[in-house]
Amino acid sequence: MKHILIPTDFSENAWAATKYILNLFTNETCTFHLLHSAPVTSSRISSFSNKLSRVMQENALKDLKHLQERIEKTHPNPKHSFKSSTSTHDIEQAVSIAVENHQIDLVVMGTKGATGAKEIFLGSNTVEIISKLSKCPVLAIPNDLKYTTPKNIGFSSGLKRLYNSSELNEIKDLANLHKSNIHVLHIQTAPNLNESQKENLEALKGHLKDMDHAYVEIPQYTNKTDEIINFIKNEEVDILTMIKYKHGFFEKLFREPVIANLGHQLTIPFMVIPATA
Repeated sequence: MKHILIPTDFSENAWAATKYILNLFTNETCTFHLLHSAPVTSSRISSFSNKLSRVMQENALKDLKHLQERIEKTHPNPKHSFKSSTSTHDIEQAVSIAVENHQIDLVVMGTKGATGAKEIFLGSNTVEIISKLSKCPVLAIPNDLKYTTPKNIGFSSGLKRLYNSSELNEIKDLANLHKSNIHVLHIQTAPNLNESQKENLEALKGHLKDMDHAYVEIPQYTNKTDEIINFIKNEEVDILTMIKYKHGFFEKLFREPVIANLGHQLTIPFMVIPATA
């Protein structure tokens, strides 16, 4: 049984993410946790009575019920069950609490994509949740994405660390959903792999030995955005994955202006997996 958290603001953007994940896990037994966050600030507490606050929560629960009814009507599946909850915390804290309380295996977020502000990669809420969440993966779904069965899963790696099995199992499990191929991308920042990187690559190949996989090395890149986009196009990648380390490649990406450009061109789901060490 897999537990998947779907934060929603009842927008079409959130609905697009919901439809995608229902299709992705169509053959898996899952409990989907629908979460709506409506933060109550100190100013609102002083302005509204407790009764009115309860009414707001009740209305949110009604909207969640309607959402569940919409799901069950458009995507009927006996393998899927649903639970709903509301929170008065901000979305980042609400997600963190839900992950802990419900032993969530995956968080699914809709993104604004190219319709959002130009300086935003995935949408501010998604970025905050990816940056702060340390106990389960986050799958960001671009807006207006039509579901297609993922044939190829991309995995971007700097080969600077030995991956443990639990980190890679997230990617392998994702690939196993639809017997997808795994394409490992390494953007080389030096003329050749050093000895440590060579060892890490061999260990990675060992982890993936029972999977259909390929290794793509881009030597001495000139533009990260173009290289990643070209990799996605050339390898026909349907979902891009990355492991997030503290002070690692992922955090560096978000500090570089080039990633704003990637955010506008990235039209496939992006899974970020927190490192276990």
